[in-house]
Amino acid sequence: MPKFERNLAIIIGINSYQNSISPLQNAVNDAKKLNEILRKKHGYQMWVCLDEIATLENLNNLLEKTLPQQVTSEDRLLFYFAGHGIALNGDDGAEGFLIPQDARLGDTSSYLPMNRLQAALSKLPCRHFLGILDCCFAGAFRWSSSRDLSTVPEVIHQERYDRFISDPAWQVITSADYDQKAADNFSLDSQRGSRGKHSPFAAALIEALTGKADIYPSAKEGKPAGDGVITATELYLYLRDRIEPATEKYHQRQTPSIWPLKKHNKGEYIFLTPGHQLNLPPAAPLDKSQNPYRGLESFNEEDSDLFFGRQALTEQLYQFSCQQPLTIVLGASGTGKSSLVKAGLITYLQQLETAETHWHILPPMRPGESPLKALNKILTQHNSSGSSIINLTTEEKMQVLLGKIEYLLAPNSKTKLSKLLLVVDQTEELFTICRDEPEQQNFLYLLAQLLKKYPQQLHIVLTLRSDFEPQFRNLALEPYWQKARFMVPAMTRDELRTAIEKPAEARVMYFEPHSLVDQLIDEVAQMPGALPLLSFTLSELYLKYLSKVREGIRDKRAITQEDYEEIGGVAQSLTQRADSEYRELVKQEQAYAQTIRHVMLRMIAVGSGELARRRVLLAELEYPEPENGRVKQVIERFSAARLLSVAFSPNGQQLATAGEDKTARLWDTEGKQVMLLH
Repeated sequence: MPKFERNLAIIIGINSYQNSISPLQNAVNDAKKLNEILRKKHGYQMWVCLDEIATLENLNNLLEKTLPQQVTSEDRLLFYFAGHGIALNGDDGAEGFLIPQDARLGDTSSYLPMNRLQAALSKLPCRHFLGILDCCFAGAFRWSSSRDLSTVPEVIHQERYDRFISDPAWQVITSADYDQKAADNFSLDSQRGSRGKHSPFAAALIEALTGKADIYPSAKEGKPAGDGVITATELYLYLRDRIEPATEKYHQRQTPSIWPLKKHNKGEYIFLTPGHQLNLPPAAPLDKSQNPYRGLESFNEEDSDLFFGRQALTEQLYQFSCQQPLTIVLGASGTGKSSLVKAGLITYLQQLETAETHWHILPPMRPGESPLKALNKILTQHNSSGSSIINLTTEEKMQVLLGKIEYLLAPNSKTKLSKLLLVVDQTEELFTICRDEPEQQNFLYLLAQLLKKYPQQLHIVLTLRSDFEPQFRNLALEPYWQKARFMVPAMTRDELRTAIEKPAEARVMYFEPHSLVDQLIDEVAQMPGALPLLSFTLSELYLKYLSKVREGIRDKRAITQEDYEEIGGVAQSLTQRADSEYRELVKQEQAYAQTIRHVMLRMIAVGSGELARRRVLLAELEYPEPENGRVKQVIERFSAARLLSVAFSPNGQQLATAGEDKTARLWDTEGKQVMLLH
């Protein structure tokens, strides 16, 4: 287990200011108590500067001479300041200063600029640093360009703990936001106006470091809460939840924050809980079924726990879709429209279920060959009043479907409003797969009628490739179209980083070196529609990791630079995998070359002047033997390699028994179809 040679701390507390600066009551008490806890319970060696010792000259000497001479790469360092702070307007916004004991009121040359403090600390060679600032306007200090919004895992596995220790951790916790004062003597547990021995922030910090912040995992089966570890993030969450509600209650709101420094990189500053044994179970072994990446497939509702990078856009889509009955989610191919709706919006709505509103969320449908039958299929799953629309006239089909939707929208109580979400995914299939032009028109007309009849209760969300948008002009949805457009932008670098790293973290995995993530981002940042290809590459990297484990040449849970180079990077990963499968089949029999060509050509269609993937009915791939046997082998092989995906027909086996002979012949005896995904 990685360890540190020494725990070092700088503790500064100032009550008695000179030169007309108002004194504080508890800063010195806070510093002394923290000094005691860190020394006795956490084994720290201390530099303590109280009142007249904490002059500007002494602080500068400490930062620029003493620390560079004393701190080594095998140490970790904590910096704590309790005193006055101030934020002044600068060229780039608020500029923060700490106020030394001998500062002169209004003279910034006698203050300690936060950028100078940051520069001095950043030169130190230690791997872990934690700054804790308990002063007014602490959040204005520009430690980083972005806030670290890490979450605390319910269980910290031994492998994750080792990474927390070995990776750089440079973090800062501030007691108040950029526009807030930090209370000096407000008691957290007493009535308003009563004075405590410590500031509210310091009181909570003292509680936390004696063990109260170690709350994950929660207590159960007679075992106490906690795992013996308090990470900086866990410490921050405890401070926030302890301080913000108590201060807000008495109109003195104070919001702690956590920030990363530039040197921070995946580590966590850690305290061991006094008197608590470490409880860090090993992470579970991994296999193919636990692949955290979807490859070429979109995310579904059941994959929401691995859907990262689109949280902000999901919330925007929710707000947008609540404002009108129709939302058209538009974007280029490969921008993640389907995933955003299925794993993002639908999951978000499920979590927002309220006592006032009940949502009927229908399973997402795709138009396929018959959009009316596809719609009837999903409506029937929520309606026991009958399912068949076979042999009905078009007008009768429309009336049946309207009736089923009306049934779903009926309130289930006098006080609870029912809302219905209908998602039509990959709406371009109306033109790429459905060849029945009257049915295309009737389906869109039905949607328009529903929007007109139920504008408050019904919400329809369509996903559509933006290059197909012109084909919907002058059709039934045109009156709603302009207001309904929701464009899905390409992911930012930060979003891509989250989408790459967070699924791996969910499997207690990491990238080695850390620069490998930047390399992946660089490859796809300017590549249109690159998300499926990136996801496929990540899936291949995971499978490569598993193969190394099986071969006994990988004993750490790392995706490495070597793996990345072996699969050919993002640009070559898909081609390399497809070529590998092709070569293996052709080795068996040269005739597979022509078979693969037949299968691939069947799976593309021309739409809007561009090639588009299309679902292929297995009956379209039926040939005389032995060609038919080779087709089945190609499908099985390419499906296992995640180059193809097998799905079920909208009505499955029921198509044949329902008497629709023409449609039944288009499906194999298991009711399956094949879809090309690249």
